Amino acid sequence: MNHQTGDRFKSLAWIILLLASLGLTHCNRLAVTPPPAPEIPIESQVGQLSASRTTLPGGETADIRVAVVKVLGAEDPFAYQWTTTGGVILAGQGTCCINYQAPDTPGAFDVQLTVKRDSQSVQRSITLQITAPPTPTLEPTVTPTSGPPPVPTDTPVPTAFPLPDALAYFERAQENYFKRDYVQTLADYSKAIELNYDPLSDAYYNRGYVYYVQQDYTQAIEDFSKAIELNYDPIGLPYYNRANAYYYKGSNDQAIADYSQAIELEYDPLSLPYNNRGLAYRKKGEYDRAIADYTKAIELKHDPPTWPYYNRGNAYADKGDYDRAIADYSEALRLDPNNGSAYYQRGLAYKLKGDVTTAAADFQKVLELGNDTLRSDAEAQLQELGSP
Repeated sequence: MNHQTGDRFKSLAWIILLLASLGLTHCNRLAVTPPPAPEIPIESQVGQLSASRTTLPGGETADIRVAVVKVLGAEDPFAYQWTTTGGVILAGQGTCCINYQAPDTPGAFDVQLTVKRDSQSVQRSITLQITAPPTPTLEPTVTPTSGPPPVPTDTPVPTAFPLPDALAYFERAQENYFKRDYVQTLADYSKAIELNYDPLSDAYYNRGYVYYVQQDYTQAIEDFSKAIELNYDPIGLPYYNRANAYYYKGSNDQAIADYSQAIELEYDPLSLPYNNRGLAYRKKGEYDRAIADYTKAIELKHDPPTWPYYNRGNAYADKGDYDRAIADYSEALRLDPNNGSAYYQRGLAYKLKGDVTTAAADFQKVLELGNDTLRSDAEAQLQELGSP
């Protein structure tokens, strides 16, 4: 959980399968003209699996997909069945592209795919290396909500038996964090601080992050501030997370100031503070500044790419520029066809433009996706539009 784990947050580059003479269609299906002859075996039509990340911390997600040769514009002739030796397939079962969540346990785990066409089948597999869950650098969600109130944090008490020095308390705090024993984690970091752990900035930053996870943003801000005062390395990290804490407290001016400082310090990846500063500008009603920041996040290849498109669509909609809002929501849906929020917001934009039929189709899509959070809102919109 100390700052040396920061490199774990960098996503590996996509491994994209390219065949020299074939064009790429949605879901990395390879399009050919003319259609492949019937005698071509399925083995020759199904590529290897590729993943957005082949090494990832426990609990985090990766996109995994397969390239298949099919006729451009024709229905997909293949059936897909995904399995895994560890972790969870969150979405995409039955398609060429899935979203996979790693297990909490470190190790090597296989994701396997069986592709069938008529009486033929072929199997593909990819091995993912799962590391211990790191201290993630969280950021505000795409559509922030107030959420539950901060969890009360009683004054933590270290375990009964004493440890020999500050280093031992610091290391045990890290172990307890990965066990999600936050009370004991706070106790041990506090003891490490009391015993002047070196570097002291690390202990303050890590304790601040545990407060942040518990939604105790006031305490988190105090510890991040102390880490900044003590020159935490890299210094952009506590600025970035203090900005997030200010954002969730509703202190948008302080959040913007810290996001700006993180940008000036070239926080890595730089797309994150741009996207999040855009959220804070939008909450203040400064839509043009928000749009500029989202656009910069897109240029910097924000991961996931859907977020700045979706956020910029919201800002355009706030301005009443519904055509540009619809264009951004549509791009977000191209990148993530199961994004119920983008369907709902695009439906609102179409409704405000007066395109009732297309709006109703988007609200209906929200219901088809089974988005429980937006179901009642989508149903209310459909009822208002007079749709069944």
